[in-house]
Amino acid sequence: LPARIANMADVKALTPFLQRADEMSRADPKVAYYCRMYAVEEGMRATERSSELSMLLGELLAQLEATKEAAQLAETREEDELYLENFALKLFAKADKADRAGARDARTAKLFYVSSVFIEILNQFGPIDEDVGEKQRYAAWRGAELSGCARDGRVPPAPPDDTRGGGGGGGANAT
Repeated sequence: LPARIANMADVKALTPFLQRADEMSRADPKVAYYCRMYAVEEGMRATERSSELSMLLGELLAQLEATKEAAQLAETREEDELYLENFALKLFAKADKADRAGARDARTAKLFYVSSVFIEILNQFGPIDEDVGEKQRYAAWRGAELSGCARDGRVPPAPPDDTRGGGGGGGANAT
């Protein structure tokens, strides 16, 4: 985001989705496209829009149009939804596996956080399944917990044994 608008509250709410889009623009244009699309949809929901947000939305719409071909969108939105859900859940599983293997560091915290953002963008396709929603909430919580421990120099606790919230696939701590 341009520095001139990065601090506007209505724009700031879109930052996580736009950061993920920028990170994915080369590696997976389809994921980047849908991150930007979700940011546009969220920005359009704002009841009061700053001129900065309106300008950003215009820029994003132009960027979506320019990157549509490279995104190689599927013939149906359902196919793209499944593609993105698979992508998001793979990241979640990678974070959960690392966490359960004892890698409870800032890198794992970021992986949880990023997976929660990618899961959140699935909302543009309609309500997400409850188990996917639980994974999103768990990823956001666990990412914040691990990040806080890393920041404060504390040893993070082991992940909960109950994998329903984490859904990590029944690691060594699962009951």
